[in-house]
Amino acid sequence: MLFEKQVILLDEEAADSQEAEAKLADRLYDEGLVTDAFKVAILKRESEFPTGLQTETIGVAIPHTDADKVVSPQIGFMRLKQPVMFHQMGDNAEIQVKLIFMLALKHSDDQLKMLQTLMALFQNQEAIDKLEKITTKTDFLKLMKEVNIDQ
Repeated sequence: MLFEKQVILLDEEAADSQEAEAKLADRLYDEGLVTDAFKVAILKRESEFPTGLQTETIGVAIPHTDADKVVSPQIGFMRLKQPVMFHQMGDNAEIQVKLIFMLALKHSDDQLKMLQTLMALFQNQEAIDKLEKITTKTDFLKLMKEVNIDQ
């Protein structure tokens, strides 16, 4: 289960994308899911290969890094109280991001499959609307099961 440790942060505050990423990476580390090199690697990779995406109504980001920094596969999720600027994947334009899915996966094949699954989620406006409104970790986990992300 990719949300087993429930690294699910709702309505967090962050001054910028780096602070948001650092908070989520720290939580994954605190749960023993990633190595101490994970946070630095996430921040470096995001600065070089941005992962922000603009959906129909909201900006999302899917930061990730090399599998050798992962101890146990998980996905961290953060919904920000106020959006922060990320650079968009592909064209590097700045976008306001409110939802972050941080991938900590052990195999590059798993990472590719999850990126494809998340892309489908981001095109599901009903699911995105729910992500913006959920109030509990239980509701989040239920939604992830509904959209086939956490079996």
